[in-house]
Amino acid sequence: MSGKLIWNGTESYFSKLPLSQESSHDQSYISSAKFINEWQSGKESFAQNTSGSTGKPKTISISRQQMIASAKRTAKALNINKGTSALLCINPEFIGGKMMLVRAMEFEWNLTLVPPSSNPEEHLKKNTHFSFAALVPLQLQSMLGTEKGRAQLNNIDTIIIGGAPISPQLEAEIQSLSAKVFSTYGMTETVSHIALKSMNGIHRSDLFQVLDGISIAIDERNCLRIKADVTLNEWVQTNDVVELRGSEFKWLGRADFVINSGGVKIHLDQLESDIEKLLNTEVVLLKQNHDQLGETFVAVIVNRSNKTSSELKSILESSLAKYHKPNEVYLVDSLPRTSSGKVDRLALCKQLKIDQS
Repeated sequence: MSGKLIWNGTESYFSKLPLSQESSHDQSYISSAKFINEWQSGKESFAQNTSGSTGKPKTISISRQQMIASAKRTAKALNINKGTSALLCINPEFIGGKMMLVRAMEFEWNLTLVPPSSNPEEHLKKNTHFSFAALVPLQLQSMLGTEKGRAQLNNIDTIIIGGAPISPQLEAEIQSLSAKVFSTYGMTETVSHIALKSMNGIHRSDLFQVLDGISIAIDERNCLRIKADVTLNEWVQTNDVVELRGSEFKWLGRADFVINSGGVKIHLDQLESDIEKLLNTEVVLLKQNHDQLGETFVAVIVNRSNKTSSELKSILESSLAKYHKPNEVYLVDSLPRTSSGKVDRLALCKQLKIDQS
C-alpha cells in the first residue's frame, strides 16, 4: 500500500506525483507538490520560517529526521495508523501544513488537499469522512457557523487545532461536537506540536499533556523550555509563561505580553480571556503608553450586541479589578488576521491609530 494525495478528485501516489502541470494549480498544490517531490528524492534538510514564538522571526533549518521523529510521536499519541484518510486545509508553507504532508508520506495516508481558506467545507463534498484533520481556530469557528460545516466536523474522527489560541467562546462551541478535538502546543522550532490538550469529551482538560520523549522545564520567568530529538536535544527557550505540573502544564500567556501599569504587572493574555468570558465575544487588548502609569491598555471588542462602547466600558469598570480596567474601549465588526488565523495586532493598531511607540 502507498499513500496518495487527492486534489480536485484526482488521486496520485506520492511517489508518482505529477508536477508537469504545476502552473495550472493554485499555490497550495504547488507548495505541496514541491515539498513532496523534495521529500521523495531524499532531501535531508528544509528551510522554514519561524513565527516568532521564541524571539524575532527567522529562517531555520529542520532535518528530515526531526520531521520523522515528530510525525511518529503524533501518530503514537493519537493512535493514527497507516492508511488513514486525512484532510489538509491549512497552509502547506507553514510547519503545521508540512508536517501533515510528512505524516501522510511516512504512514501512507490518503491525504485530501484543499486550498487554505476560512471555511474548508466549501471545498468538500457533503459529509466527506476523514479520520484526521488539522485546522486553525478561524476555520473551526467558520465551520461551526453553518449546518454543512458542523456536519463535516462531525464526520472527522480526530481534529487538532493550532496556530492561534482558542477563545472561550470557541471552546464552548466545541463541546457540541462528536469529533475528538485537541488543542496543540508547539512551534516551528519544535517541528510542530510537542503537547496536546483535550478540548471535549470525558478527557477534557485545562492542561497540555506533553508527548512521550519530550523534556520540559521553566526558567526564572516561569517560561517554558523544551528539549527532545525534534530540537536536536538542545533546549529551546520560549516566551510562554506556564504553570508546570509534572508532564503537564497550563499556558498562562506570553512574557512579552505583560505590562507594568503604575508598578502593577498585568498579564494581558489572561485578562483577554477573562473579558471574553464576561462579554461573550472576541476581545483584543493592546498596550498603550501612558504619561503617568508608564503603560496601560485599551480593549478592542467585536461588536455582537446593541451596546455602545461607553456602555461596555461601564460594564468592565464595574466588573473588573481596579488595575484591570481598560483605558479606552473600541468597537469593531471584525478583527484583521494573519494568514495563519492569528489576530494581526499591528494592523489593528494602525486601523485604530493606536500609538505603541
